[in-house]
Amino acid sequence: MRHTLHHLDNAGITPDAVMQVGKRMLEATLDLMPEEELAAIPKLEHLLGRKLQDGRQEGRLEGRQEEAAAMLLKLLYRKFGQTPDWVIGKVGSARLEWLEAWGENLLFANTLDEVFAS
Repeated sequence: MRHTLHHLDNAGITPDAVMQVGKRMLEATLDLMPEEELAAIPKLEHLLGRKLQDGRQEGRLEGRQEEAAAMLLKLLYRKFGQTPDWVIGKVGSARLEWLEAWGENLLFANTLDEVFAS
């Protein structure tokens, strides 16, 4: 075995390169396996469960963000009328914290600029 590793070292193949190839092969294999089979592998069961949980949390956050953006745009339209493209773009790409702050600003704002003031 040492001779083989020494030979690879002389060929310029590093342990990191071997690990990268192994990682890619594992990822490709896991992508092809049905989720039920993955969950049946004891060590992967815990990791898969955590990955699914993280995905659900991320999905919930995205859903809240989309709902907040839609509601803010609706309220901006009701208060100021036609909504300019720059506002739609700004609201559509904003983080949830900003959408919530702008929603609060909207209560007392007299102009769009006041809504988006920091």
